[in-house]
Amino acid sequence: MADLNNEKLISRYLLGELSEEQQVEIEDRAFADKDYLASITAVENDLIDEYARHELSEADRRKFESQFLASAERRKRVEFAKALARVPAEAPVAEKTATPQWSWRESLYAFISGLNPAARFAFAAAMLILLVGGAWLLTATLRLRSQLTQLQAENQSRQNQRQALEQQIETERKRNEELNARLNQEKQQREQSDESLRQLSETADSTSPPPRPVIASLTLLPGLSRGGGDKPSLVMPGDARLVRLNIGIDPEEQYKNFAVELRTTAGRHVWNRENLAARNRRGARAVGLTLPASVLKSGEYELRLRGLKEGGEAEDIGFYYFDVKKR
Repeated sequence: MADLNNEKLISRYLLGELSEEQQVEIEDRAFADKDYLASITAVENDLIDEYARHELSEADRRKFESQFLASAERRKRVEFAKALARVPAEAPVAEKTATPQWSWRESLYAFISGLNPAARFAFAAAMLILLVGGAWLLTATLRLRSQLTQLQAENQSRQNQRQALEQQIETERKRNEELNARLNQEKQQREQSDESLRQLSETADSTSPPPRPVIASLTLLPGLSRGGGDKPSLVMPGDARLVRLNIGIDPEEQYKNFAVELRTTAGRHVWNRENLAARNRRGARAVGLTLPASVLKSGEYELRLRGLKEGGEAEDIGFYYFDVKKR
């Protein structure tokens, strides 16, 4: 970890050479520690003096002008330092003998000593204003940077919340689409069943007792695998109008309602129905499913039985396989 009290490090900070992380670390320290803020101000004054006396390297001079002189308050301080740097050069020479080279601090002291009391007081007041203004400017910059960091964090939090909300809305939209598709499918199946019953009633002879529709039935027992050799077969006569499937379930299953989905073994959807109740018959439980015989063709079928929970969720109970043969 770098020593934050190092004057070279502070100088690099003022010239904009540090990384964003180091800048934030220095500004947080200065914002909380007044003595450290005074150290930054002192290094800042030294940079201004070196620039006024043309003692900075070419690279540092360009960085100083692009980074440091961006503030109007700092430009005033630099102009004042340049004016002080010109004082020894513009002072009259009393003798032609060689004069010693004064440092800028000695020149400043000589300049102040030559002023009358009123001008000396005005000069001291101007220096105090410049120092206070520089410290205030640095403090304000640190405060603004801290506020900017906080605003960026709040903005990122809002973006995360918005993305989570959009994802939740998309999930609900897909769920509604699936429910609507299922409702439409069940509606079509009911209409098909009603149409089959209507056709049966229209073809009946009104003068004679209506014949009972031919119903083909099959009982499916649990535990039969798809590749089992004793797969049951449903033989449908040509005049069969309805098919009745009795689906046996394990007596230990405690579901009150069930859902059935019928497909071919090739995956083609044939029929589905929900909210079917189980009935007890001779000590066994079974779910009954009635469907039009016209929807079944000769071939192999897979029946999927699911139990419905109170919350509407479904859990697979078993799969049943059978063949259909038409005469």
